[in-house]
Amino acid sequence: MKYTEIAGTLIVEDKGLLLLYREDCSWWELPGGKVIEDENPTQTAIREASEEIGIEVNLEKPFFSGEFENDGELFLWHGYIGETEDDPEIQEEKFSELKYFDAEDLDEEELAPNLRQIRPALRRLLS
Repeated sequence: MKYTEIAGTLIVEDKGLLLLYREDCSWWELPGGKVIEDENPTQTAIREASEEIGIEVNLEKPFFSGEFENDGELFLWHGYIGETEDDPEIQEEKFSELKYFDAEDLDEEELAPNLRQIRPALRRLLS
C-alpha cells in the first residue's frame, strides 16, 4: 500500500505543547507537512515550522515515528521534539489559531489523527 510521508515538530515550553487549529479539518495539529522530493523528514520538520509559524527551530531528538490512517489514506509520520527562541506566529491561512496545551487540555480537544494515537505519550511528555 502506498503511503504519504509527513514530519512535524513538537515545541514544548513551560506553557505546554504548541498546536495549530485547522478549521477545514476541525482539529489541532503540530506544525508540519509532507516530505518533498530530495528532502528528509528532519528537513521537512524544520522547513514546515518556518513556513507555517515563522520560526527557526532546532530539533533536539526524535519523539515518534509510525503509521496512521486518515480517510483511507496511509501516512508515515515522524515527530521531533524541537526548540526555538522565536515567537511563533501563524503564517498560513489554513490555520486560524495557535495555542499551547497542557496534558489535561489534550483530552478536551479534537486532535489530528497522528496525535490521537499518541495522546498518552504526549500527556507523559507534558507531565
